[in-house]
Amino acid sequence: MTNDLETRVRLARSCTWFSYGLLILSLLFGGLFSGTPLTLLIIGIAPLLLFAPGMLKLNHRSLAMLCFVTLLYFIVIVVNLTEPDKSVFDIIAVVAVSSLFISAMMLSRWIQYFRLEQRSGALAGGKESQQE
Repeated sequence: MTNDLETRVRLARSCTWFSYGLLILSLLFGGLFSGTPLTLLIIGIAPLLLFAPGMLKLNHRSLAMLCFVTLLYFIVIVVNLTEPDKSVFDIIAVVAVSSLFISAMMLSRWIQYFRLEQRSGALAGGKESQQE
């Protein structure tokens, strides 16, 4: 079970980072091509950048909070898609934010399961050595 869980965590981590990067790039390039001032782009992307250290450490709480923040981005991006001057970057962004939400949510959950299995395995191993 642990090996299967490790594979899931590895795959979800890769998907999360790919979606995260794709979302940031689509927001950045979409804003640059539409003529948005750089200061507004930085303000729009900065909240996403706050979660990078927690993602690097595989902190499940940071990933869960990232999921909440991505919902706000999802709302804004979907509203942009209803406007007549939508761009291909808006379509890429909605795909990226949706996949980021799903992969970060699953990664957060699987990290919790993985660490729980590690703790229970370590506790069971410690009890067996004490009984001998």
